[in-house]
Amino acid sequence: MATAAPAPAPTAANIPQPPYWAGIWPVAATTLLIHLACIGGYGYFRDELYYLACANRLDWGYVDHPPLSVAVLKLFTSVLGTHLWAVRTPGILAGCGSVILYGLVAARLGAGRLAQTMAAIFAGLTPVYAVVSHLYSMNGIDIALWAGAALLYLCSADESRRKLWLWLGLVCGLAMLNKLSGFWLVAGLGCATLFSPRRAELKTVYPWAAAGIAFAVFFPHFVWQNEHNWVTQEFVRNAAQFKMVPQPPWIILGVQAVVTNPVMATLWVLGAYWALRKPEWRPFALTYFLVIGILLLSMRSRENYPAPSYVFVVPFGAIVFGEWLKASRARFYAMLAVFVPVGVFCISLALPLLPPPRVEEIAEKSQVDVPSAEKGAKSPMQGFADMFGWPEMASAVRAVWLGLPEDERLRTPVFGMNYGESAACWYFNRNEPGFKVIGRHNQYWLWGPGDWDGRTLVVIGEPTPAILDSFESAHMVAQLNSPNSVPEEAHAPITILRGLKKPVVQFWREIRHIQ
Repeated sequence: MATAAPAPAPTAANIPQPPYWAGIWPVAATTLLIHLACIGGYGYFRDELYYLACANRLDWGYVDHPPLSVAVLKLFTSVLGTHLWAVRTPGILAGCGSVILYGLVAARLGAGRLAQTMAAIFAGLTPVYAVVSHLYSMNGIDIALWAGAALLYLCSADESRRKLWLWLGLVCGLAMLNKLSGFWLVAGLGCATLFSPRRAELKTVYPWAAAGIAFAVFFPHFVWQNEHNWVTQEFVRNAAQFKMVPQPPWIILGVQAVVTNPVMATLWVLGAYWALRKPEWRPFALTYFLVIGILLLSMRSRENYPAPSYVFVVPFGAIVFGEWLKASRARFYAMLAVFVPVGVFCISLALPLLPPPRVEEIAEKSQVDVPSAEKGAKSPMQGFADMFGWPEMASAVRAVWLGLPEDERLRTPVFGMNYGESAACWYFNRNEPGFKVIGRHNQYWLWGPGDWDGRTLVVIGEPTPAILDSFESAHMVAQLNSPNSVPEEAHAPITILRGLKKPVVQFWREIRHIQ
């Protein structure tokens, strides 16, 4: 990052500028090509398999996420199939859309050509953005929706375009229907309106109509939560208490400097700093400060949690840094000389571009060790570990299940100790007649035990003592050997349990694992 803050851009730079498509489109195209180069890399990610399982049972909500991202996945896979490239396509398209939206937001805030291009590069090529766009989940869509909301909010400031508030309400509603942190977006934009001259717009119908549209879009998930005893509250509470690692604020910010690329992190650092200094920038940046303030105070944050909010400060940083670079050709070329190798290094470790042995070698030699946001041991493959071993696990479980006598096999489900194991066993065996999968974790627990009678169960993963004590016998019949997988699955046992000692309903209630 820069050692000294550049001088702020001239006030005239706050005037909206024409989009610099000659800079924005090449960045979007480069982003797309990089993703396509590794779209089938390694294998399905744990959450991708889980989302496929959820898409197989469409609903207005799930224990650990609202329904929008699942519905989007269902739409794409219904047309393209469930191939790995098809699963990842919607997130990658959302990532490329974020690149364009960042450039347009920067232009609307007065950024020139260089600053628009820099903002677009941030959205496309910083590691955390690349990861959440490449591996399908709600997070890549989240970034695009926040960027779209930011652009609509800026455009709706024009008196002749007040009706854009209605589209803003729709996008905010979709953001909440995609991820509950969308409420932070709504709160941030509300504060930006209240604490700026735009509060005058509250005298018109449009902001209130936008709020009504947003909550109408979200309402079906609200009903689902009410019908399921607000189970997501339990998920969030348990995850914070038992899963997340408390981190002091300086660690959270330091991790952000790493996962946004130490060079590109200059943009959000400068943007936040000068937004505090410049009154005309401050209201728009309130959404970022709200999000980062919540995360710093809670002392719990994954690497991707602040990512959607950077659209509210990165364009300011691009304006300031861009003006500083334009003042000297030597500065510009020096910046390129640093950014290109650092960018290549960061992207190579963020996406499945390299052979696994090379990834392990780089991770071992690298001096950058990002503190883990979650408890548990790390794999030599770091964050890529969740993309290994799933077909082999499903095959091993199928072999054990097929080895049971036919009358026993047809009444015996496979039980995953976590949603990844359950989803993998279901997905890779979904065409096997009579093969059923249940589980204790999150949505799998909520889906219940089905028609299982409690007599026999094939368990993948290490059963807890409470589960073992609930059966008359337990026999480990196989063990996985997948060293690149996460530690809990690299050598996970496959166990046959027989003779449940209590009613299935009681057992199911006792094994509930929501986190």
